[in-house]
Amino acid sequence: MNATVNGTVNGTAGDAAEAAVPALPGIPTRFGLAFSAGGRWAACLSAVDDDVTLERWNLARAVPSRRVFGGGTVASGPGLREPVDRHSRPLPLDDGRLLVVRAEVDAHGTPAGHGTVVAAQAGHGGTTVGRSWRVPSMLAGYALASPGAPQTVVLVTVQDEHRSRIWELSLATGTLEPVMEVPGALSGGVWLDDGRTLALDQATADHRADGIAVDLRERSWRRVWSVAAATADRIVACDRRSGTLAVTTGLPGAQWTGALRIGLWTPGGGRVRFPAALNRPAGGMVPLTFDDTGARLLVSEVSGAVSRLLVHTLSDDRLEPLAVPPGLAGAPASWTGDRIHLRFSAPHLPPTLATAHTAALAEAHCPPLAGWAPVRRAPDVAADWRTADLVELPGPAGPIEAVVYGGPRWRERRHLVLALHGGPLSAWRFEFDPLFQHLAAAGIAVVAPNQRGSTGYGEPHLRAVIGDWGGPDLDDVVHLARGIVRTRRDAGLPEPVVLGGSYGAFLALLAACHSPDLWSGCVALAPFTSADGLYRDAPGPVRDRVARLNRAGGGGTDGARDVLRMCDALTAPLLLAHGTRDEVIPVAHSRALRRRLLELGRTEGTGLGYIEADDGHTAVVQAWSPVLRTAVVRFCLTAERISATTTEGR
Repeated sequence: MNATVNGTVNGTAGDAAEAAVPALPGIPTRFGLAFSAGGRWAACLSAVDDDVTLERWNLARAVPSRRVFGGGTVASGPGLREPVDRHSRPLPLDDGRLLVVRAEVDAHGTPAGHGTVVAAQAGHGGTTVGRSWRVPSMLAGYALASPGAPQTVVLVTVQDEHRSRIWELSLATGTLEPVMEVPGALSGGVWLDDGRTLALDQATADHRADGIAVDLRERSWRRVWSVAAATADRIVACDRRSGTLAVTTGLPGAQWTGALRIGLWTPGGGRVRFPAALNRPAGGMVPLTFDDTGARLLVSEVSGAVSRLLVHTLSDDRLEPLAVPPGLAGAPASWTGDRIHLRFSAPHLPPTLATAHTAALAEAHCPPLAGWAPVRRAPDVAADWRTADLVELPGPAGPIEAVVYGGPRWRERRHLVLALHGGPLSAWRFEFDPLFQHLAAAGIAVVAPNQRGSTGYGEPHLRAVIGDWGGPDLDDVVHLARGIVRTRRDAGLPEPVVLGGSYGAFLALLAACHSPDLWSGCVALAPFTSADGLYRDAPGPVRDRVARLNRAGGGGTDGARDVLRMCDALTAPLLLAHGTRDEVIPVAHSRALRRRLLELGRTEGTGLGYIEADDGHTAVVQAWSPVLRTAVVRFCLTAERISATTTEGR
């Protein structure tokens, strides 16, 4: 990310340059995980900062082994190489070969409108290549390979929001032929047989989402799973032995809260049935995959900040929990024989491939987690990553769970950050977080609460903020801050810094304006300044979400929740950061706030830091750039205001 810093980014009159910010090893992550149809191979992309490599995993061994390809490129012919980057999508085939699909982008990350497919395989001297293909008219794309031999390989490309195209790729003849065009943007994909029919998710320009079946031989498609025009209906998994489909739907009125119902459909069985065990109240389950007999379905369920895995037996609608280490386990997943492979992360463990041996977990005298084997290999353990704890804090309407870095004496740390998640219907999870790791490495305690509006804690907790942005959730944040500040003032320690991204940045700014004496500083990453302003300025899908979650309820749109009107009360140092190519919240919101604060007498470098980054929303909110991450840590180290009293108003 290229960052342009306007002024300085400290909050306390020029001492930021002296703040010692520890240098961390490159922050690793994994994404784009995919499994071969037969379950023997997995592939993913591994990134350390901007250095992206391709990984292939051999799952046939008791402990999966990993091989790294390419150093950021894959050979595509004599003397030619294709880049592997965050826009690439890998797919392992049953014979061990790899397909890499890449949507081309320009220097600013904007889609160039075409793409590339590379077929690669492992040779003795590294990666060898069978062939590469150029794909015209492609904004995004991915490959799917059928079960059975020979495999049918298709390429799904999205041309724009109105249409997609399906191609058939023959590795034997080296041809890439268009098969058919389908309305809408296609995503997902499960095979309904050994290579003729596949199911895809179809999203149309009017935001309708349905499941469709595509017949490659007849070059036709039909809608097979749709509840209503207002629902998001998807096909998630298929047991090809019986033809049973696992589907999900967001029912009208519940779709925008993230609540899903899980259904099962069997050929000849009539309508989709919704098993009671998979749809219990406040369940929040997501289907992952069938086992290779089709008798059991693996589902994940968020329970607070951690996830659980459960096995559903179709014959008697029974759920049994599977022991899982504390963390976040979820899609994608593969279940072959007695082994489940899936993505896993914990605060001290960057995202990786984990394996659960179901036979070991089922043994009566076996320790609960003996059957689990998260893979821990370089660069994942290149640093002594900090661990975290789950702590229950008293809130004004009941306990609030928080992810806390800093050990049992976190309240006594010289520097403390209260971090607020985006959403608003989201939550902090018990997983690896690069920004939190950097803050913790600098000796800063981090408290990341799941205040009202967070998912994973039941419907009343979640629905409290619908139609009331900056209401109950702000009450929770201020209440937590009061309790933290009370003990810190007694010990002569500075007030916390409040930090947030996206909706969390809006909430952090509200908190800093509402109760200015509770904070040493405020960090706002890609904020909006009011719900009304976001509704007016944001692109269509974001505007629709604002209408569903806030404007429809009539709450949170008054001047008391408009940061531009409230910011004259803000006294804490402020660090603002926004991406110039933010596709969710226009950068104009941060620019307007900066301009207003300068009008009120703020001086950049002595209480106001401002960063504009040549990047999009997610990169700024998650502080991908080491430059931005270091600026945030330095700001939090130098914000040390200690107040004697608290002034509060609403």
